[in-house]
Amino acid sequence: MVRTRHLRRYAVAVFDDKGRISDRTLFAVLGWSAGTRVDIAVHDGGALVVRHDRRGGHVLTGRVKIAVPAGLRRWCGFGEREQVLLVAVPSLSALVVHGLEKLDRALPDVRRVVADAHRPGERPPVASSAAASSAAAASSESSPVAPSVSGRARPGRGGVSAAGGGDDD
Repeated sequence: MVRTRHLRRYAVAVFDDKGRISDRTLFAVLGWSAGTRVDIAVHDGGALVVRHDRRGGHVLTGRVKIAVPAGLRRWCGFGEREQVLLVAVPSLSALVVHGLEKLDRALPDVRRVVADAHRPGERPPVASSAAASSAAAASSESSPVAPSVSGRARPGRGGVSAAGGGDDD
């Protein structure tokens, strides 16, 4: 398998009790350090978009953290101490913050991956794929509304709780 040049960088972070997030490696890739001014916006898909902006209303703290206002976190459905996916886009000097359910949608169904696992050189089991497909279909029929840590419903968060786990936890 040939790998292509990777234009983005990813990390999983957790909002702390004051609504701050950080990943020093990603921030370094973006060229951000303590005192860097940023603007924080929301995307209708439930993501936060943080961009370098010399006139931005937010500043990276001395410990290189971004304090995200509670209203913006709530707008995106992020709960306290929720794990989130950080995507650094160096070409845009931007950081996009997604809920982990984006991974559930992007990655292959884990039930199928586990059921189809085999030793190198062996053929995958035939019957397990059908069983995994049935289980995946049954789980995808669940409600697209998931409870948050506080117990409030969060639309569009597809079966993932605010603790960051999926249906398989």
